[in-house]
Amino acid sequence: MVFAEWDFLPFFVGNITLAILVTPIFNSARGSLLLPMLFHWQLINPFWPDAQPWDTWLLVGVAAVVVWVNRATMFTREGAVTDVIPGEARP
Repeated sequence: MVFAEWDFLPFFVGNITLAILVTPIFNSARGSLLLPMLFHWQLINPFWPDAQPWDTWLLVGVAAVVVWVNRATMFTREGAVTDVIPGEARP
């Protein structure tokens, strides 16, 4: 695994960035794990197999753009999936 040789900071920042990028995908999929799983799989099995820590900074830029574009929906619970196990609507 190429990530094993990374320093802690790029790996940690990459994980936080991944969480920021997966959140709108998960909410748009209405709680389905398929799209977030495919996105995550693509990141851990990248098209470029020699992933380097500087790739993380590219993803940080992408995450900043995603947050900026979706700022009206990312900072509210409206439209967010908040139930761990979706069930009947609560009164």
